[in-house]
Amino acid sequence: MRLIFTTEYPKGALPGEALSVFCELANNAGGSSLTVEPQFESSLSSFSTVSGEKAGVAGGIVFGSSLLPHSKEFELAAIPRGSKRSGLDQDIKRFQSNFENCLHREGFLLLAIVAMPPTGIWSRREIDGAASLAGLRIRTYDALSQEVFSSIGCTATHLPFARLRAALDAGELDAVLSSGDGAAGDLLAHHFANYLPVSYSTPLCFLVVRWATLRWLSMRARTTLKWAGRELQFQYRIHQADREEKNLTAIQNRGVKVIRSLPADVMDLLEQKMEQVRRRVIAEHTAAGVFNGIT
Repeated sequence: MRLIFTTEYPKGALPGEALSVFCELANNAGGSSLTVEPQFESSLSSFSTVSGEKAGVAGGIVFGSSLLPHSKEFELAAIPRGSKRSGLDQDIKRFQSNFENCLHREGFLLLAIVAMPPTGIWSRREIDGAASLAGLRIRTYDALSQEVFSSIGCTATHLPFARLRAALDAGELDAVLSSGDGAAGDLLAHHFANYLPVSYSTPLCFLVVRWATLRWLSMRARTTLKWAGRELQFQYRIHQADREEKNLTAIQNRGVKVIRSLPADVMDLLEQKMEQVRRRVIAEHTAAGVFNGIT
């Protein structure tokens, strides 16, 4: 039995790497009865209920914020960390049931949550103070990050990863909000000389499979996919801190200046807005009965 799992990201970026690990785990555990094939930089959406299913796509890894058109709750997948630097494990535990319910409504089972390293600012010129942000044309990856950076003086544009290369080649951006993990860092290092690790957010990626696919799989195949998903999430969770530091080292090794001493006025501006947006978003979902309390 052959299943196709896709991602829009290259094999060397974290979502692509995680998809490779998942397929290897599933194939090793499933034996000759199951083959899970990854497709990278794919135009076949693992989340599309029409085009993907017709193309035989069983599932894949998607960037959580890209699912916002399907449900407002997906904005929690890249919520700002806030001035208190809320813990990743705490957020995943708090929001996971919400993601599972939203994905179930769309016809998918959540197999794993994989976190990106914290996002920072890649820039052409060094950001050494709040004045450096004025009019900075920065790529953001969702409505929340666009709101945050617009409010601190930037000209923020919400742009998905798949369209980033074209915008960079056209000279449309002065900066990019991204972790730059893996192959994404190779692309960004070609255009930017500076990296400011502001730890704005720790965006989440979702490994999903269609319920329609699961229904015609054997019990062994279903169990294999679910086990591989759990193992993938565990492996990436326990190595998250190491990956963050390795990512910063990799950025430096590409010749990019990593600004370890963060400008105080920039961080004051950013953290104040991050905290405001974080609290507002959680309060809105609390009012809607999604969960209780606020952090």
